[in-house]
Amino acid sequence: MRFTLVKDIKNDTLMRPLLGGLLLFILLFVSADILLKSDHIGLTESKLTQTLFGNEEEYIEAVNEHFLLELIHSDIFFMMMTLLTLSAVYARLCQNRSLRIININVTMIAALLTIILLPSAYYVSAHFVLPYIVVFYIWHIMAFMMTLASLFYLFIPQKSDLN
Repeated sequence: MRFTLVKDIKNDTLMRPLLGGLLLFILLFVSADILLKSDHIGLTESKLTQTLFGNEEEYIEAVNEHFLLELIHSDIFFMMMTLLTLSAVYARLCQNRSLRIININVTMIAALLTIILLPSAYYVSAHFVLPYIVVFYIWHIMAFMMTLASLFYLFIPQKSDLN
């Protein structure tokens, strides 16, 4: 996390390519996470409902509690690592303070809600399935956009850089 100490990370010969690589890996992670969740639990209301609660007519068993808790456990870890690192980079590179605050907070709140809504759907009510899917896509899209914006700010000269 040396980049939090370097004053001008855009012109630092070591940090700029390292951050570029980190941001590319975050893009890959966010994309792969969507594909993985789509395959494992489903990201449509019908598929996720079927995964969580099963379907007697099609002989599909519901997931067990152990699988769900393991999924949530790994999600918490990977979200924390990805979003805290991405937020630190994005906060250093984005010059618009209000845009920075809104984007980081919306992304973090949506990610936190996915951790709350999935077990709520499993333990409380199927009514939490659709809100889970919505906030799942919100945090992934926002993280993807923040990563692309960070890459843009890192490698494309801005007006303030030219002065």
